[in-house]
Amino acid sequence: MFRKSNEVAIIGAGIIGLLLAKKLAEKGINVEVYDSKKEISDAANKASGILSISGLATIPINYKPAIINMLNGAKIFTKNSLLSIRANDNKAYILDRAKLAEICANEAVESGAKINLNSRLTKLDIEKMQSEYKVLVGADGAVSTVASTFAFPKIDDYILTYKAVFKNVSIKDTKIVEIYFMKNITKKFFGWTAPYSKSKLEVGIGISQKEHRNSFNAFSMFIKNDIIKKKLKNAKMIEGYASLIPINQRKQTVKSNILLVGDSAGQVKATTGGGIIFGSMCADVAANSIFNYIKKGEQLNNYENEWRKKYMKNLRIHNFLHTLYSNLNDDSLSMLVKVSKIFGIEKFLSRYGDMDNPSIMIKKFFFRNK
Repeated sequence: MFRKSNEVAIIGAGIIGLLLAKKLAEKGINVEVYDSKKEISDAANKASGILSISGLATIPINYKPAIINMLNGAKIFTKNSLLSIRANDNKAYILDRAKLAEICANEAVESGAKINLNSRLTKLDIEKMQSEYKVLVGADGAVSTVASTFAFPKIDDYILTYKAVFKNVSIKDTKIVEIYFMKNITKKFFGWTAPYSKSKLEVGIGISQKEHRNSFNAFSMFIKNDIIKKKLKNAKMIEGYASLIPINQRKQTVKSNILLVGDSAGQVKATTGGGIIFGSMCADVAANSIFNYIKKGEQLNNYENEWRKKYMKNLRIHNFLHTLYSNLNDDSLSMLVKVSKIFGIEKFLSRYGDMDNPSIMIKKFFFRNK
């Protein structure tokens, strides 16, 4: 079934798996990608496509054809307060993730990678691949079959999301994403709206898996809230998706000749659930580590050490912030926002906000007057 001449097998043709395949192929590594889906774009739009421009600049891919809209600010609503952030220039794009996946696939193939769709692999198949390839990569999402097959430490905290797109919406400001903390609905996460255009709006919500609730039921409650209900007056839902987001990192991401990357490794911002930027940066580390393992005889475990050294500091900050807002009740969260506004957080975030590099942002905040 598998080609022994190939050096690397990647399980999962999501954006991170495809980016890794491209990086490896560019280095002259023989690489094949396997996925059970029929089309590259299948299920790609389950998650939101809001990505920072600064973060996208670190990804060597032509993402521009996938741009839906540009954002320059955010409004964060709590029970009794509002945090308003507005930059002078664009800070983020909303991308069509299905289109982005197709772009990633095309560039991976052009670089020399082979993509095998309709590949339904059992655990036995995956076990065989370990011996038939020099390196086996799990890039197969939050509930990784590769991780479970080889008994990697479990991810113990997830966010369940439901995201829908509505048409026939009347949107006055297409540059602003809105975040809603409603503790009775958005358990340990938040709801959001993101404009695609003047008439099309993405609406989503996340809740903790530990709440033992259905994300669609929570979404249904969210859109019945007076604020959201008013936005969606006369609107029609045209698509909706449920998804699962890991919000902590696996304690181990390398075993023997197997490594995990992206959501499979938990390389995700716990604050927002975003995984493309950190996943891509970790895929770059993985590509270098795999190349050095195959061509130079170095330890594959260098990947584990390197990605944690480079990115765990920022991921821990995201974990801390998520824990903070998750454990505050509505009144305490509102008070935190009000106090933050006194210290000029709105002006600061409007100028320096960068959630892909929170450690640098924090330093700028405390030393801005030095």
